[in-house]
Amino acid sequence: MKKVLLFALSALAFVSCKKDKGTTPPTSLPVTGTYAALNIKTTGQVVKMSVTANMLNLIYNEDVTLLLDSDKLGQSWAVHLKEDFSGTQLSNFDYHSMTKYGVNATNWVDDNLNNIVIHSSKDTLINNKIFVKKRITRSFIYQKQYNSLADATMVLNQMLKQTDILTFSSYYAPTDPETAAAVNTAKLTYVKM
Repeated sequence: MKKVLLFALSALAFVSCKKDKGTTPPTSLPVTGTYAALNIKTTGQVVKMSVTANMLNLIYNEDVTLLLDSDKLGQSWAVHLKEDFSGTQLSNFDYHSMTKYGVNATNWVDDNLNNIVIHSSKDTLINNKIFVKKRITRSFIYQKQYNSLADATMVLNQMLKQTDILTFSSYYAPTDPETAAAVNTAKLTYVKM
């Protein structure tokens, strides 16, 4: 029985890591720097804010693109993407995030890309090498109740005056000395909804 269960789990892991090859030929990007086996491309990230009664509402819609070496991706079990909110104002709040399976998780998002919905994935030719360009988008919903509308509005106005730096890191699993974790940062701005 243990052998059958082990075989079933192995087969499930193998199937879940399959790459969708599609029929679209790779696009070619202009070369504007060096590309390692894994790259994180970020643009400015935005947190939209509002106040309802005495509740401060914040919505952060993450939008990150990973450029993955197609050979390394084929050899990996998974790719992980992590956000580090510790240096931002968001670290003071609890958040909710919807999982791929419809679970409303509190203060947790799955960093394994096998378990999240990828916004888009396509092959891209860079320096005559095929990379897989994966765009990850997901929402982090923050809410905090204050004693009054004035208190919630005061916190909103203080946050609007600041700009934070959000750090992302990503790595292949299993880890490999040739594919060290990639790290990049993005400016995090706060705007009123």
